[in-house]
Amino acid sequence: MKKLLIASATVAAIGIGGFALAQPPEPGIRHHEPVKEIVKHLRGLSLSDAQREEIKTLVSAFKDANPRPKFGDNEKPNLDFATATEAQINAFIQTQIKEREAKHFAFAQLRHDIYNVLNEEQQATLLARDAKRELDRQKHHDAFEAQEARFAKRMIGEVKGPNRKPREFLFEGVELTDEQIASLAELRETFKDTSKTNGELLRNFKDAQRDLVRSQSFSQDAWDALIAQYKGDLVSAGVEKAKQRQAMFQVLSSEQQAKLEALREEEHKLDELFKP
Repeated sequence: MKKLLIASATVAAIGIGGFALAQPPEPGIRHHEPVKEIVKHLRGLSLSDAQREEIKTLVSAFKDANPRPKFGDNEKPNLDFATATEAQINAFIQTQIKEREAKHFAFAQLRHDIYNVLNEEQQATLLARDAKRELDRQKHHDAFEAQEARFAKRMIGEVKGPNRKPREFLFEGVELTDEQIASLAELRETFKDTSKTNGELLRNFKDAQRDLVRSQSFSQDAWDALIAQYKGDLVSAGVEKAKQRQAMFQVLSSEQQAKLEALREEEHKLDELFKP
């Protein structure tokens, strides 16, 4: 059970997310969601009929070459993250990265080709939007960190909080004791600096991806070189994230873990009702 819960949290957070190529950070290019984001970002650019047709052709070719996976095709990780060693997690994450490299480059190529369809004025507008989104993201991030800090202080008893216990987002649906909540808050505080460093690493990587995609230097070799430059640090960040998840799940009792497993299985069965 913990194998699935920790694996899903870790792979989504780092193993796949570290290589997200568009605004949605996960999960890779599944369901072509990033393609929808590209289309959304092109709104208001006053595209000509010729540009729209050219972009439509590019997107259609991409979807033909990268068909949408059928629901349930993605296999569950075969690694027991609850007991895995650091070396096993390291190897698992590297395998995940390797398996996705070709698809991620294909999407980067699509982004590059679409960007080159735009004229200089349209490209400048797109860059300005990026700058505004980054500013908004930073404001949101700062506000979230402040909220997290207040939460941690309340949970470790530095200030008085409300009588109602706040919900730990990883364990929604499971009733946590005061001691468990305090332990989780302390763990978050312990991981805070490392998580901040890894978050900056991921943002720098995504910025470098975006800049390369929009440059005339974009190529398969340049893309591979960028991946190689960041890969070691990204794998290390993934290992650290997995270790953090391990520590947090170990706070739960066996009964709580069983309840969480049942909740997740119920969610999975509900998802199946909407499969294509």
